This record gives sequence, C-alpha cells and structure tokens, in this order.
Amino acid sequence: MSSLLQHIHDLVFGLAHSYPGAWLVWCDPRGDWLPLLQQAAGESGGFKLLELRGETVGRLGGPVARRALQAEIDGGESLVLVVPASADRLGWLWGQALLAERIYDRPLREQLREWGWRPDRLTISDDELAAMARRNLDRDPAEWGAGGLEPDLGLLLDVLAGGAAPEPDQRLVLDLTVERAGLPDVVEADLPGWRNRALARLLSTQAYQAAPGVVSDRHELLIPADRRPLALALLDRWLDSLRLSRTLPNAILVADRIAGLTPPSIAPGPEHGPFLSRAAEGAAFAATCTRLARLAGRDLLEGLAAMAADLARHSAGFWGEACSHPAALPWDELLRLSRAAGEALEASPAREWANPAEAIAWYTGGGWRLDRAGEEILRNLVRATPELLALITPLRAAFRARWEDTLLRWSALWSATGCTLPALATAGDWLNVKLQAGRGTAIVMADALRYDLAASLAAAINAAEGAQRASLEAARSPLPSITALGMAAALPIPEHELEAEIVAGKWLVRQRGREENLALAAGRRAWWGSRGGVGVDGLLTLAELQAHEAPPPAQGRTRLVIYDDTIDTLGHDDELEAQGSGVALARYLALVRRLHDAGWSRILIATDHGFIQWPGSQETNAPAPALDPAYSSRRALAYLAQVTFAGPQALAPGGRWRVALPSGAACFRTYGGLGFFHGGASLQEWIIPCVTVEWPSQAQPVKVEVEPATQVLSQRPRVTLVVRRGSLLVEDAIARQVDVVIRDARSRAILFRSPVVTVTPDREQVAVALTAVEGSAAPRGTPLRIEVRDGRTEEVLDAIDSLLSIELLAW
Repeated sequence: MSSLLQHIHDLVFGLAHSYPGAWLVWCDPRGDWLPLLQQAAGESGGFKLLELRGETVGRLGGPVARRALQAEIDGGESLVLVVPASADRLGWLWGQALLAERIYDRPLREQLREWGWRPDRLTISDDELAAMARRNLDRDPAEWGAGGLEPDLGLLLDVLAGGAAPEPDQRLVLDLTVERAGLPDVVEADLPGWRNRALARLLSTQAYQAAPGVVSDRHELLIPADRRPLALALLDRWLDSLRLSRTLPNAILVADRIAGLTPPSIAPGPEHGPFLSRAAEGAAFAATCTRLARLAGRDLLEGLAAMAADLARHSAGFWGEACSHPAALPWDELLRLSRAAGEALEASPAREWANPAEAIAWYTGGGWRLDRAGEEILRNLVRATPELLALITPLRAAFRARWEDTLLRWSALWSATGCTLPALATAGDWLNVKLQAGRGTAIVMADALRYDLAASLAAAINAAEGAQRASLEAARSPLPSITALGMAAALPIPEHELEAEIVAGKWLVRQRGREENLALAAGRRAWWGSRGGVGVDGLLTLAELQAHEAPPPAQGRTRLVIYDDTIDTLGHDDELEAQGSGVALARYLALVRRLHDAGWSRILIATDHGFIQWPGSQETNAPAPALDPAYSSRRALAYLAQVTFAGPQALAPGGRWRVALPSGAACFRTYGGLGFFHGGASLQEWIIPCVTVEWPSQAQPVKVEVEPATQVLSQRPRVTLVVRRGSLLVEDAIARQVDVVIRDARSRAILFRSPVVTVTPDREQVAVALTAVEGSAAPRGTPLRIEVRDGRTEEVLDAIDSLLSIELLAW
C-alpha cells in the first residue's frame, strides 16, 4: 500500500532524478497539485520545488525573474518547477521547458484514477476532489472510496435551497454532508426552520471570513474552522446556480433574523466585506454614508474619493449593482460618486493661472473633467436610501463651491488682462478649413455641446472602435454665446465676414454682401443650399434622420448636414441636470455609427456654444454696467460699441456692439427655477469643441474566432474569442459586434447565450460571459456547438465542438 505522498515521491524521483541535474516541469493550471507538491517537498527526503506565480505564463516575470529561473536551471540541481498553466500555454517558458526531463501535464483526477482511486459518486467536482486529496495525503487513493462515503454538496444544496425533501436512500450521505459542513442536524419535521438555521450559520461564517476582526471568533453560529472550507464551497455552489440563487435573497432576509449580524454586535465599515448577509452589508453601507456625511468641503471630496477601491468591492458583491432584489443596496451609486469626487479633485487647477491662455490650456487639457464630475454628482440618484440622501446634499455643496471658485477666478483673470479674445478659431473657421479637402463629409451641428460632453463622446467612439477615430480640437463661440450667433458662426464662413446687428432687441447676423439672416434656422438652411453645397435631401434634423434611412454619399451628395438640439432642449426643460447628458451622448454615438454604416467615412461635429448649470436658489443678481442695453438676457447685455464700462466684455461679430458679461455664475436677470445658462463668457459656455471622426477608406472588420474549449463546466460559462486583424496596424481594422451561443449539437437548441459585445481591433482576446437560456435543460455529457456570430446579421463567424460536463437544469 502506498500513500498519496509516496505516489508523488515515486513519480518525482522517477522523472526528475533519473540523472544528476534532471528537472521536471509540472503543469498545474487549476492549482490542484501545488499544495500536494509543497507537502511532499517538505517531507524527509523531499525534493527542491520552484513555483511560478501568476494567471498566465505569458504575464509571468520580467527579464530579471527569467534570468533567475535560468540560473536555477543552470545550477545543475534536480528540481520540480510548478507552472500555473497547461503544456500548450507555457509562453516564454517553452524554450526552457524543452530542456526538462519531462513536461508533466496530467490532471489530478486522471492521475488519481491510475493510482487506484475510484469515486463513490459520479457528481464529485474537481474542487471537491482536490480538497479530498489534501485531506488524504497519508492514505492510499485506492482506499479513499472504500468503507465510507464522501460528502455530496449537490444533494445537500437540493434539500437546503431547492426545497427537496430528504430521500430515505440518500439520508446517510445527506447527514454526512451536513455534519462535514458544520450545519445543524436535519429536522424533517421542520425543514423550513432547519433551512433558516443552517443559512444563518453560513451567513455568520461568511461574515467572519470577510471580516474576522468585526465578527467575533466566539460567535455562537460560527462554523468550526476545519469545516468552513466545505461550508463556503456550499455557498459558492448556491451562488453559482441560476435556479437556486433566485430565491437566495429572500432566504437571507429571513435567516438574518437568526444570525444577528447587526450593530451593536458588529460595526462594519466600507473596508470590511462584502457580506452575504443583508443585515451586515446594510450596516456597512449605513456606516459608510454616516462617516462621510460628517465631513464637508474638500475633506468630504477627499474622503469619498479615497474609498473607491472598497466601494468597488461592495458594488460587485451579492447585494450590489447586479442584484435586482428590492433590498439591494446602492453601492454602485456611492462608487459613481466616489469616482466623480476623485475626478473633481484631479481636474481642479493645481495653481493660479498666469494669463487667460494658461487657463484655457488648463480647461481644454483636462479641466473640462471638473464639469464631467459635476454632472455625476448633481444628477438624480437612480437608487436612493435615507443614508445616501443625507450624504448627497453636503457633497453637492462641496462640489459647487469648488466649481464656482474656478468660474470666478477665470472671470477675474480675463477682466484683469483686458478681456482679449483667445487665439482660437470659431467653429465656422475650423469647418471651412476641414471642408477644403473635398472628401465626402457628414456634418453634425449639435446645439449646446459642452467641451466635456464632446470629449466623452470622442472617447466613447474610440473605445467602441478600438482605434483612434475621433479627435478633439478647441474653438470659441462668439459673444454672447447664444444659438443665434453661435450657429451662424458655426457655418463654414470666415469670421471676419460675419456682421451682427440688433433689431428690436433681437440679434440678426448676415454674411457680408448677402441677405440671409443667419441668426434664424431658415436663413442657415438657405445658406447651406445656395452657398454650402448641400442639396435638398442633404439637410436634416436628427429626428428626421431617425425616421428614415441615412442618405449615403453619392454623385452630387458629398455633404450631409444634421442639426440637433437634444441637449439644449433638456436644459431649457430643466431636465439636463436631473437626467445627465447620457441620453444625448447615446444618441450622438448611435448617429455616428449609423452614418458610418451608410458609407460616410468622415464626420465633423460642431456646436454653437456650451453651457453652465447653477441652482436657481443660489442665483446672484449682477448689476448692469450701463443703462439702456439694446439687448438683454440673463447672461449678457449689449450696447453700442462706443459705450464704455468696466467688467468682462467683448465685441459681437462685426464690431458694432459691445457685450457686457457677468462674473462667475452670476446673472443680470434672475428668476429662479431654471439652472441651464448660456450666453456668458465662462470657459464652459465660450470655449467649444470641434470633433473629427475619420476611418481609412480600405478598413475591414476584424475576424473573430472561438478559442478551443473541450468542456463547459459552469452554468455561467465564459468563452474566449480570438481577434484577428488583416493588417498589423490597428487603424486599418474596424470593430465588430458579435454574440456567442452554445447549442445542443444534436437538437440545435440554444442552451447558453451572451449579450451582443463589441470586439475591437486593439484587443487580441476577449472573454465573453454567457448565461443559461431560461427553461433550457441538458444532461451531463451532451455534445455542444459553440458559435460566435455577427451581432447584426447572426452570420456564424466561427464555431467549435465542446462537451457539457455538468447537468443543466431548467429554471
């Protein structure tokens, strides 16, 4: 009779010690062998053991680590090198491995069978087998299945979570499993009560595992240390089951009444957990919000930002973002606010600006992120609790104080340096230069596209494409920064040809020598038709385009112009701050994709002005600098150019009118309620974005293949896709939308499905998560077909064969 340790010793000495200096590469992708080898190496008469660490060998070690390994090999001493990868995934180690006496690549299950082990049941998993091997190192594997039974977590889970009653012929195995997992004895007369008590123990044990300093090691429901691994494995299987995990939230809420994981017995903070117990997780959430709500100003922003890593763990926990139960906790909201607070701190000016050019460089170089952070902090909470509502008010006050300070500093600096115009072109000058190339171009005129929104849009386009398609440049709106002047200045007309007049208190803009009033939409349409080279069917609103197919480029149609006012409308309806700009950006991202699908490989995006938002309750009424303005609005007054006054000011296009502007977020007229402002000379209103989106004319979609997978071992499988480009240059390939399905190879029924994902050319591999189709069922051993398909046409791009190695139960 030979123990498992002796079998390992015999194997190692037979392979690695066949001659002096012989060594062995031991492949251990699952980590099953490592603890066994460590124990065997430490025994009397053991062997030298080296271990490579990491997820994949391709990411293991730099040049120093590799030289150290080579030095060990060159030392001439026999050794065993354990590698956390299969033989076909050795990466950079392959060259050294070829010099080893042997590359050992047998799974633990296969080797144990050869050494005489015979399972008592067919449902034993690889994890259970590895745990069994660690417990039985001093016994012969041939004896493991004789004279006794092994725990069956699947059977216990059916009774504990699935509502099944214990079967008489299974009772012996059930009782053994219950005892080994440290749970109370099954009481058939009160199965609901037993289930609650058993889950309470599991919750208490998981809470101790997550926060041993918070949950006492003398807690009466804590499962003994030697039985916790099996108990926690039971919980993991419960969580992994699509069928059984659906009822777990309600079961936890009941079991929490027994577990008692609430203050004052425990007092967790964000650094503890996440917990499976809703009571413990709720206590951690409340404590986090309360701790933060005691802070104010910069301290609050810094305290919240510092918690990002802890909040991310809780958000990914059972009661976090993915939980659809009404008792779910808004950790994701707190995480979003934490990241916004961090961005607000990072984007704030690090020092005083020396001149306006430096301030503008700060803003266009990343200062716009302050506004993006503010949008996240100011918009409505999707999921709110009393604790979160108590925090949001001081958090918003802290942000607004920081944001208003930058506006006031800019106004003071600009006024002190003579209110000179920045060295930036108008959107029209930029567009005029871009259109000189003569290439077919679609032009999007987005009303009130602030710089941060355009930067986010450009980043989203590039992320979706996996290549640099969108680029961002800064321009300036005319003053006052309103639609009437801004849209006129966004036409491809040199700025010096524009002349602004005020008639009956309203602006009129003409191109020198022409009659169209470009301050009106009708005048701009007429200009595009007569001067801009746009036909009748080439000038549309986004709403019109959404109702029909996008016109493709064609002979006589080399320009397409689309106008949209989504952001401006949301702002004037007082919905932009509450909703955020996500809806508008999603519309523009979809528009870019649609235009590209229609054949437009060059898209230019311009705007008329930006905007600021400021609550009506905090409006400051700025006095007019002079009497009797010819034009009056909340954020601007206009006088004849010869009128002189102090404060922020500039000439309107043509130089006939002098525009007075308030400092910071102040208004010349206040009436409360509406917090959407434009017309002034803040950086957010005045400095505007221009976006260029271009694709190479010969770019082709990436090719996508399925990486071989011999087995499907989970009800939530992950499939790895391999991305192939036709060129070494990322820019020459186009992203592709795909989905993955796993079918019963015989019936063609879809058993698992993924959402549609975007595969970008900058990735070499993409891992796609699938879930079981509701109602699908298949026995263990079912032959499978894994297919990756085009997400739009469902054309099969690649497929492989596999095998279902679990039983898939309908749910």
